[in-house]
Amino acid sequence: MLDKPFVHLDEFSVKLLLKGITREKQHLPQQALAITVDMLLDINRVINHDDPKQCTIWCLFLFAFFLMARKSNLVPDSKMSFDIDKQLTRNKVILEGNIAIVIFNWSKTIQMGNRILKIPLIENTSSALCPLRAYRNMCKLIPAAGDSPAFLFPSKHKLVPVTYTDFQRYIKEFISKIGRNPRLFSTHSFRRGGATFAFESKVPAELIQV
Repeated sequence: MLDKPFVHLDEFSVKLLLKGITREKQHLPQQALAITVDMLLDINRVINHDDPKQCTIWCLFLFAFFLMARKSNLVPDSKMSFDIDKQLTRNKVILEGNIAIVIFNWSKTIQMGNRILKIPLIENTSSALCPLRAYRNMCKLIPAAGDSPAFLFPSKHKLVPVTYTDFQRYIKEFISKIGRNPRLFSTHSFRRGGATFAFESKVPAELIQV
C-alpha cells in the first residue's frame, strides 16, 4: 500500500498458502430468497386495499414480481433523484382492454436507449394477484399526471415518489406480518420469485431472459 517492494509475496510457499486459504474460505454472498405466489396471497390477506399507501405498495409488489423488474426500474433511490427516463411513469403503463403494456426505455442492460422493452401484463379477474386490478385501484385512490412516477405516496397535501428505502421497509414489514423472517428477503426477491414462477409455468427460458 505504500508502494514499497515486498518480495515475500512472490515466494512459492506464500502463494500456495494464499491459494489454499482462498479455496477453504470462499466468499459466498448471501442471496435473498425468492418471493412465492403463496407468500403474495398471504400478503394480500393482510393488505388494506382501501389505504392509499398500502394499495400502492401492493401494486408495486405485483409489478416487481410479474415484470421481473429491477428496483432501479420501478423506484428511485430518493425522492429528489427520480429520473423520468429510468423509472416507471404512469404514461408508460398503457392500458388496452384487459392488457397493460409496460414500457421500459432504460435498464441495467439497456443503458444507451438502444432498444425499448415492452412487457405485457394480462388481467386475471379470478386471481387475487391480478396486477391490473391493483394498478387500477392505485390510480383510483392516487390519481396523477402521466409523467408522474408510477408509484406515489400522499404526504402533507402532495404526492411524493415511493423510494427504494420505502420499498425495502414495506417488504420487511409485510414479510414479518405473514410470519416469515424479513432478513431473508429483499427487493430482489420479487425478481427472483417472478423468474422462478415463470420457469415453473413453462415459460421458455429464452423469453424469461429477454
